Amino acid sequence: MSKGYSISLATVVLLVLLRVNIGWHFFSEGMKHYADPHWTSEPVLRNAKGPLAPMYQAYLPEFHGFDEALHGERPETNEHAVQAWLDAIGNDWEARRGQFAEHYGLDEQQIRRAKAIAAEYQNDLRTWSVDNKDALVTHVHEWHRKETTKGAAAADVPFQQQRVSAKQAELAGEANGWQTQLKKIEADYDQALSRVLNDDQRSRAPLPHPRTSIDAVDRVMTYGILAIGMFLLLGLFTRTACLAGAAFLLSVVMMQPFWISETAPTFNQYVEMFALLTLATTAVGRWAGLDFFVHNLIAGSTPETKARDER
Repeated sequence: MSKGYSISLATVVLLVLLRVNIGWHFFSEGMKHYADPHWTSEPVLRNAKGPLAPMYQAYLPEFHGFDEALHGERPETNEHAVQAWLDAIGNDWEARRGQFAEHYGLDEQQIRRAKAIAAEYQNDLRTWSVDNKDALVTHVHEWHRKETTKGAAAADVPFQQQRVSAKQAELAGEANGWQTQLKKIEADYDQALSRVLNDDQRSRAPLPHPRTSIDAVDRVMTYGILAIGMFLLLGLFTRTACLAGAAFLLSVVMMQPFWISETAPTFNQYVEMFALLTLATTAVGRWAGLDFFVHNLIAGSTPETKARDER
């Protein structure tokens, strides 16, 4: 007759410390996201690689209709598609200035200053366009060429699939770089407009940006990571928190699968994921946490449960 496994007090202490350390890691990361109003998961999702990349990138917001304008099927030339996208950005920025003036009730002097700021950033956009238009036109050409190759019969050949995948990653990197640059200019534009406000206007609610699908993703990630960290620190619903944390880390490592070349290293996430799965097989929340009280409340403190917990 086999005996049940037992662990030492030192092992119990170290497992509790492991739980607390991982809990603090999750909690502190969640607090960083919560405290930073500009944090977004967009860069991580945009750089996703591998077979699940389209699923992750489906949550990405379109930057002034970038994908529709440059990657969609259009009858006009590549040059017209690029110019239409650049014009859309300029029009959206001008509309933003009008919304800003109406939202805060700007006076005549403030309106003149806002118009001057808008003209300055429209000029910055034109300068950026001159520097990057040829590259954008080439990008559109290469994108449609890649799509044609992808749909061809030869795309079933593994070597051809690898070439298409590599080209997809290259073009996605280009698009990410351009959008990041323009988002920086757009953020500076918003900050410059905010400097025309007086103290009373600054105390009002900020001008809202249109909600996108990634806003929901960011909220779920921020509060989800915070909740997992808090439950692990308190030792409350520990098994559920461990499994939720492991599932989150699995989603992170699947964005950068190790069998794909040029992926970011995810060794730390792998180790932490397996550590959480290991903790989920133990009663670590009952050894030094609120699960002790929850367990006794639900199961009752009987001699049988006490004996089982001691094993």
